[in-house]
Amino acid sequence: MKSMRSSLIACVILVLVVSACGGKGGGGADPDATPTSDTYLSHRGEVMPLRSALGGVAFRPFIPAREIVETAVLPAYNGGDDTRQNRGIGFEYISKREAYVLKQWPGSGLPGPRSVATINDCQITSYDVDGGAAGKQGALWSNGRVVSNLVAVGNATDRDTFEEARRLVRLGACR
Repeated sequence: MKSMRSSLIACVILVLVVSACGGKGGGGADPDATPTSDTYLSHRGEVMPLRSALGGVAFRPFIPAREIVETAVLPAYNGGDDTRQNRGIGFEYISKREAYVLKQWPGSGLPGPRSVATINDCQITSYDVDGGAAGKQGALWSNGRVVSNLVAVGNATDRDTFEEARRLVRLGACR
């Protein structure tokens, strides 16, 4: 009994020490860190802090409920005028140890060629990323006011991407 109590106390102390150190081998993230210029979003838009990006679009986007790595304002969908009313926004974030980018634009979009699921009256469809050259699929959905597009930027499978799309829609990404 005494040995068990000593082990329990040691575990509590270890948890306190690890959480005081940030839990990841040292201090927290550097708030002044600058993202590299060779990221998925940097090739598609202008990377900027979240607050600035939110001010760069005229709609209220859904913000993923996971850690956001990078945010960018995206040019108008299908080459429209580069105005605040036409610009989109992109969020790179981590979910279940996989990196994803959720891109959103004002308007209603055309569905992808294959239906994946219907959740809360929102149809999620799939399409081939980069015309199929990458061998990956992305997910599309729209609430009639905002078009959303989800792609994996890491090693997530198509199945993982579709499951992540379902999770986002359940959280309100299609309201």
